Amino acid sequence: MKLHTALMSGAFVTAVAADGKANNNTPSHLRHLKADSKSSKGTKAGKGSSSYSSSYSMSYGPPTPPVTDPPTPKPTRSTLPPTTPPTPAPSPICCNPADLEELILSNVYNGDIETTFDEDPAKSAMEWLKGDTCSCGKFCTDLQLIQRYILAVLYYSTGGPNWTSCGDAASDATCQVQSAYGNSEGFNWLTCNSECDWGGTDCRNSGVLNVTDVERNGLIGNLPPEIAKLSGLVVLALEQNQLQGPIPSSYGGLDKLVVLDFDFNELTGTLFDLSNMERLQQLDLNSNFLSGSIEGLGWDLTRLTFIDLSYNKFTGTIAPEIGDLGGLTSLQVQCNAFVPPLQFVNCPSGTLAADDVICDNSATICTCTNSTSAAQCDEGP
Repeated sequence: MKLHTALMSGAFVTAVAADGKANNNTPSHLRHLKADSKSSKGTKAGKGSSSYSSSYSMSYGPPTPPVTDPPTPKPTRSTLPPTTPPTPAPSPICCNPADLEELILSNVYNGDIETTFDEDPAKSAMEWLKGDTCSCGKFCTDLQLIQRYILAVLYYSTGGPNWTSCGDAASDATCQVQSAYGNSEGFNWLTCNSECDWGGTDCRNSGVLNVTDVERNGLIGNLPPEIAKLSGLVVLALEQNQLQGPIPSSYGGLDKLVVLDFDFNELTGTLFDLSNMERLQQLDLNSNFLSGSIEGLGWDLTRLTFIDLSYNKFTGTIAPEIGDLGGLTSLQVQCNAFVPPLQFVNCPSGTLAADDVICDNSATICTCTNSTSAAQCDEGP
């Protein structure tokens, strides 16, 4: 849903300002890494060579002493030619298959599964990473390698080569993608450009990936659990695609996340625990096939101001702790299978946009919209 963009803009800017550079809503400019220039190391000046004369005087007097050139003075510290430090050698892990696998196993998979790279999408992602470090070779810090690998897993998990835009890994060209928080104009994914400059991504703090926001771009497939290892994420938005399967429970460990937006997909399964997501302000999961209870998920430990769970298959009662979210301004839970009692322990302040059956009618400060009929739910949003 797009109604929340204006709502969240101020909150999002405030949240990311604490972690790095604030989003000033100006278009992201493309950043290009400049290749390190190599400088030759200066050399010290050597001593001059001496020459001797073996000729004698034509007279019969004593021989003339040999003529010598005056000695060349030794260079002092002030006369040494300036030198330039040598260009640092590339990380030895670059283009080293065994070390690359070890790095990814240790930091993404906790070193547990040695057969991880036998099957896709991990297999294709690792093959790409090995080739990238050899042919491109510019992004070889541990952070860059880990981020590039995880984004490659997302790319191969969701049909990257067939994306509507920014999926042509063979073309080192710019592309445009719908992205509210990331690079709406960036480079194709898996190209020899910084992963911070690919379409829909962005980094705001020393190269740490903060945004993965690729909307309405033909992503088809499952959400990979590896995304949970991008611990610097502030925005994770993959809305209006064709994503299927469950939302990995490990995403609940993304403790810097402010915006989580997966609406208008085909996701199934239950909602994960939110108790570690203390900075979360926007949760937008409407129009999926999510089910199960939403109680006891740590709602009150978040900073949520916008919740949209509408048009799913959630059951049980409305989690009463949602009523303790003092900053909540929009709650939409219509078109689910919730049962009574449908009221808050404390009605949140402000005006709520919600199905009228979930508000405590005795609380005059809680204003609700009209109820949604079963027929309207069947029609969809």
